Formats: sequence, C-alpha cells, structure tokens
Amino acid sequence: MSRFNENSARNAIERPVQEMELLLHSLLGQLTSKDIEGYISPTHTELNSIIPSIVNSTTFFETVILSDKEGNYKIYPENLGANFKVNERPWYPFSARKDEVRFSAPYKSVTKTPKYNNGMAVTTSMNIFNDHSEFVGNIAFDLDLHSLSELIKYNQAPYNARFKVVSYDGHLIMYSNTKELFKRAIPQAWIDMATESEGYFFDEKRNKYVFYRVYDNPAWIAFSVVSEADFEAHSNSEKNLFLLVSLACLISYLIVLFIIKLYFKQAITALYLNINGISIDNEGDSIKKVSESLKDNSKKLEAAIHDAETDGLTNLHTRKKFDCDFHHLFHSEIAFYFAIIDVDNFKKVNDTFGHHTGDIVLTYISKAGSAFLTNIYRFGGEELVVIYRGGNYDDFYTLLDLWRKRVEQKQWREEGLNVTFSCGVSSSNEGSSPDEILKKADIRLYQAKSSGKNCIVGLE
Repeated sequence: MSRFNENSARNAIERPVQEMELLLHSLLGQLTSKDIEGYISPTHTELNSIIPSIVNSTTFFETVILSDKEGNYKIYPENLGANFKVNERPWYPFSARKDEVRFSAPYKSVTKTPKYNNGMAVTTSMNIFNDHSEFVGNIAFDLDLHSLSELIKYNQAPYNARFKVVSYDGHLIMYSNTKELFKRAIPQAWIDMATESEGYFFDEKRNKYVFYRVYDNPAWIAFSVVSEADFEAHSNSEKNLFLLVSLACLISYLIVLFIIKLYFKQAITALYLNINGISIDNEGDSIKKVSESLKDNSKKLEAAIHDAETDGLTNLHTRKKFDCDFHHLFHSEIAFYFAIIDVDNFKKVNDTFGHHTGDIVLTYISKAGSAFLTNIYRFGGEELVVIYRGGNYDDFYTLLDLWRKRVEQKQWREEGLNVTFSCGVSSSNEGSSPDEILKKADIRLYQAKSSGKNCIVGLE
C-alpha cells in the first residue's frame, strides 16, 4: 500500500508539478515588462498567441492571468474575466523569490470557472523579474483539477483502497469522482497525524488504515485509505492462497523428485544422444520432444524480448528500453548527447485527418530518422528521443537538422497536411543525474516550440 500510494502520488502530483514548473520557467525568459505591457494593451503581440495556446494545449491549466507591477492585468479566456485587484488575490506571492513557482491554497475564485464546485480554485503563479532582478509582473494559471483527477481515475488499487489528494486545510482537490471535489470533508485528525514526509496510521474511530505522503509546494497530501474489513479480507485470502500454492509446490516437488529418481539416468542418456544427432528408439521420442520444446521456447523468449523492446507502430525502441539504456550509459560515464523531438501540432493532425493518418505521420518520421541515427526511442505519444554516444556535437546537430528538413519537405497526399517537428538538445555533462539531462533538453524543446516550432534549440 505504501508503494501504491507513492506511485500514485508521483503520477498525480510530482510529474504534473514538474511539467508546470518547466513550462513557467521556459516562459520566464520571454516575459519582459515591454512584453507584458503589449499583451495587456489592445496591441496584438506574439504573447497574444503563445499564452492562449498554452492554456488550450495544456490539460492541467484552465485560465491564465498576466499582470504588470502596477496591477494591470489581462485574463484568458476573456469571457471568464471579473473585476478584481491582482495583488489582493490569495494566490499573489508577495514574498516569492525570483524563479520561484508557488501553488496557492484553495480559495474562492472570482473567475467564472464552472468546472469547480462551489466556485473554489487552486492557482500556480510566478513573479517575473528583469535582467536586473527588478520585479516587472506576475503570471498565474488556475489549475484544472478535473483534468488532473483523470490521472488517478483508473488506478488499480489493492484492498479496494481510495486514493485522494487534499490540501493542508482539508479540501479534497483530486479524486476519481470529480463531483466530490471541494465537497467531501477530510478528517482534520488525518492531516494532524501526517507528521512525517510519508507513512501510515490506523484511524480507530473510523476503522480505516490511512497511508499518506506530504508535499510542501504545493501544500498537498496524498492519501490512500483502506477499510479494516477490506484489509483483513484480502490479507486472509492472500494467506490462504499462499498456503495452497506452497502445498501445490511441495507436492509438485515431491512428484518431480520421484520421477527424476526413476528416470534420471535414462533421460540424460537420451538427451545426450539427441543433442549429438544420434538416433534413438521409440522409447526416446518423448525426450526428443522435450529437446525440441526447449528450442522452441528459447525462440519464443527471444521474440518476446524483441516485442518488449520494440514499439509496434514505429519499429523504434520502447520507453522501457530507453530508461534502461539511458541510466546505464549515464552511470558508465561515457560522453553522449541527448535530444527530445516533438511533432508540431500533432493533435491538429489527428483531429483534422484522423488517427490513421496520425499513425502514418509517426511511422514516416521514425523511418526518416532511422536513416540518419540509430538509437531512437518512442518516448510517448508523438514524442521521440535520441541518444548519440560520443562523437562530435556538430555532427549530431547536422544529422538532426537533416532529419528535420526531410520531414519538413515531405509531400503528403492529404491536401493541406504539412508536418514538422521541434527539438531540444542537451549533453551528458549538463547534469548530475539522468533526470537533470532530460529536464535540460525538455526546457530547450519548450523554447523551440515557443520560437515558432520547426526548429532545433541546441547547446548554448
């Protein structure tokens, strides 16, 4: 249960929060006081396209508010707006340091966000500073907690457990049944008993086992709750199953031991003759079949390993193989370069031309990349990653750019279909862990997307 709670918390909290922080930091370099002023004013600027596209393409954001240091602001979507003073909102981080991303406690929202029950909202925000560390404004995103709850909706929990995420003040902010958000009361005693970073306790009053994991920013707690009855029922059934399996294994062991004792010498002799190509009589036919079965099983095992490490659509390596190769290469201290590739406007391709065409696009891009590079992996969805061992950075960049141009110049039979991709590159000496190297490339991918797409942002 502790492992289930930890994995669920990582999927529901840690990974989305990491993506939000990456996105906000990638925006930081583009938001100057002049940019903010142009976005808020009626004059159209590049930000008027970038910021709405972030809200529309990012599942965990619902609204965005960009304000300057005087408190002037603009909200998107505009029809959700309301009159208020920015610096009086509960999410406004007066004491926030530079580059600090802050998550608010749940509060009564003044924007018209119908998804939230009782008009409640949670906001992540970041103050913006110029190159002289002078405060110039703030950007804030209201979280779409309904979409975030989708991350835990289909969790297969042991013991009929219920996983939920609550704020320090007891509000239910993530749950598989989104109708209960901000409605169901979380016992204050549970929050008081969550004294460590993670652990569990038994609530005698409610007869429930409660497993928890505590976070500081955001100030959330992940709970997995199991009733005592369910826990005992599953424990007893598992004990009985263990005893039955143990008994069956013991009986099987005794039978096999008895058979080996009777036929060991005959079986070894027959196997030896068969392996060496010497014909045996009819009494040895069963042994020959065993030998052939072992060979067949070996071939099946090789095929299963290939299937596990090869993506069925693109014929590239899988994410599982990437994780293994990436960590092994990092710890072997061999220099390498790393790239993340993301197909531009892929959702639009699927929506406009259909998922079958989307699969054809991914297959072509993968095949085109394989003509230039070898260690290409399907990272997830329309994202591909490349590991380039040793070599020269300029050579790697040239190969990536040749790949990009080949995709860009492809003439598709579907009228109006144009395909490009964006790419971010990092190197093995840019981080003390695999996650830092991946994060560096991911930040540059965001920069490539924000720079108009169809480009590569490499090493500085």
